Amino acid sequence: AALDACVPRYLRAMNAAGVALALATRERDADARTYGLASLDRGAPVDPGHLFQIGSITKSFVGLLLLQLQDEGRLDVQRPVTAYLPWLAIEQPFGPVTIHHLLTHTSGFQTESPIWPSGGARLRPAYAPGLRFHYSNWAYDVLGHVIEAAAGEPWPRAVERRLLRPLGMRDSTGAILPTIATRAATGHVPRGDGPYPRQGALTAAGPLNVTFAAGSMAATPGDMARYVAMLLNHGALPGGTRVVSERAFELFASPHADAPDFGPGAKYGYGIVVDTLDGARLLRHTGGMVSFMSSLQVDLDGGHGAFASINAQQGY
Repeated sequence: AALDACVPRYLRAMNAAGVALALATRERDADARTYGLASLDRGAPVDPGHLFQIGSITKSFVGLLLLQLQDEGRLDVQRPVTAYLPWLAIEQPFGPVTIHHLLTHTSGFQTESPIWPSGGARLRPAYAPGLRFHYSNWAYDVLGHVIEAAAGEPWPRAVERRLLRPLGMRDSTGAILPTIATRAATGHVPRGDGPYPRQGALTAAGPLNVTFAAGSMAATPGDMARYVAMLLNHGALPGGTRVVSERAFELFASPHADAPDFGPGAKYGYGIVVDTLDGARLLRHTGGMVSFMSSLQVDLDGGHGAFASINAQQGY
């Protein structure tokens, strides 16, 4: 009842069309709720079957999938990335750049350049790997190719087969393509090219084609509730099967690097922010797309978590 009173007011204040909300506990009690409109043009309400683009929350799936491949002996996160991608056009003057460095945004590369730079150029790090945190979508694009090399299939297919299907996330996708448009909530952006006034008019965003692992996933709220429940259970699924080993999950959720971009005291694990709140360990991440904003919060010690996404880029 409190959410039903709060969320519509929030949508009006944020000038967002709709919201998808997922709640879960360690006992796998899960709830998916939706509010507002999936499309302002059509006046269609959001329903639990609508896909929302989750942006950089995708990075947590990348971390888990790489650890799953490590569990299987297909890779080692402490090995140089060029052991798996010998074609990667990078220089390593300060020492080897490992998968661990890429996962924790500590590779030393401060670029958002394409993986295949033009003219035969090679990317050069700004400082030694492991020295400091610099958030990098480029690093996770590279990691998507590491997954392809180790798993033998492209990143979107690998995450669907290896994580989404076992988790029961059967409505979610590893790639944002025009083919999912009929199942997806419409994203909205400010109308016009001038300064955007508060409560200004919105219009439907154009279609996207996103397949790179830094932020290519779209999910329903019910599926994200299943994901939250798995995180609360340290990688375990109903019936006792596991997505990753207990040791691998601890690597995923360990504070490997200071992450000041995410606030004072925040650390970065493997595709997830590791933080504390009132003494409890918190896993969290945000995800911003052209016309969606999402947030994931998982209280590992308290045993509950939530995911929310709005279909307009109006703040997390």
